[in-house]
Amino acid sequence: MKTIRILLLVSFYVVTISAFAQDDLKQQIISFTDSTEIIIRNGRKLAVDQTIKGDSQSAIETINYLKKNVDKDYVIFYPVEELLLALANSNFEQFLYTAANFSNLLEDKTKTIQTENITGQIHGFLANELVLIKQDLERSNLNPEGKELIKLYIRYYEGEDRYKINKAIKQYEKTYPNSEYKSFLVLIADYIEPGGMNFCLGYGHEFLNGNITNSFPSHFQSMNMEIEWFSGPHYFSFYIQGSVGTLHSKNDIPVMKFDLINTPDDDVSSLKYGIRLGRSWVSNRTVNLFSYVSVGGYQMISQHSNFDVSDIENKKLKLTSVFSPGIGTACDINLKHFKNKQTGETVGKWFIRPNVGYDLFVTGKELAKGGSLFMNLTMGIGLGN
Repeated sequence: MKTIRILLLVSFYVVTISAFAQDDLKQQIISFTDSTEIIIRNGRKLAVDQTIKGDSQSAIETINYLKKNVDKDYVIFYPVEELLLALANSNFEQFLYTAANFSNLLEDKTKTIQTENITGQIHGFLANELVLIKQDLERSNLNPEGKELIKLYIRYYEGEDRYKINKAIKQYEKTYPNSEYKSFLVLIADYIEPGGMNFCLGYGHEFLNGNITNSFPSHFQSMNMEIEWFSGPHYFSFYIQGSVGTLHSKNDIPVMKFDLINTPDDDVSSLKYGIRLGRSWVSNRTVNLFSYVSVGGYQMISQHSNFDVSDIENKKLKLTSVFSPGIGTACDINLKHFKNKQTGETVGKWFIRPNVGYDLFVTGKELAKGGSLFMNLTMGIGLGN
């Protein structure tokens, strides 16, 4: 009996001590804070706040303190953030250092923490203060190479036409062939090189002319869909466009390859398809103006559903079918850019596109000769720069 009492007491003490130990560990976990992470988060906020308030000296001191006193393994600012902060505070020497070492600033950085995005606040500040920053740059004692680099970056930042920027980069490289900023310029050139895929859907009007208007309406509305690619200034796309609403032929027209007649009471539709090849002439963050040539086909198709032919053949009830080369011009008006939060690089866009063009109908059949003037407004989503 005595032994049982002893065992019970021992068990009680073990359970009690274990419970206290677990509770103590729980409290340690709850109360644990990494002072380094707090310093980084609060330091970033303070530096941006001082920058926005115009206290550049304090902002520079805060940034320097973080770099000197925080564990070197931690990422404090990403390269693009350092670049923007240096520019916003007219700290041009730091800007040039960041530009010269842009590609390797994150080397040996093994620790990152979740932080608030600060680039949006800096962009907002620069939008209002860039004129004064340019004046500070002109008054600075930087050497010509460094000053020209910062001017070049500001032109890029303000969204100047990318082809003019590319030309300026080449001139800079020619003037300073051994520049320590060469790799940074290569990055800018890559950023401004337009490239990506667009998905477009549009609505507009077609105006037919020539002999084809003797048999079909000369004006109707249409919808178009396009998948396209830009690589540098070059443009390539697949497109398809068709009429919307009810159309009728003006007279009896034989169906191609079938002993059938489409009457004026039967519905018809138009179909245009092909590829486009073009070139961009003006391209910046606001607009992209380009022209193109197209190669494809144009068909008028009977939509009569009571012809005594199979369902598969119903899809091939062509009344006219012609080779249709064409030309056109369009202008993308960018409504919104989507950016990578850390790098600031454009990764997508939302845009509208006014488009006008003309297709010539090349055929030996008098019925189908003529052409099509079209005007449409397209909305698109782009992936890439």
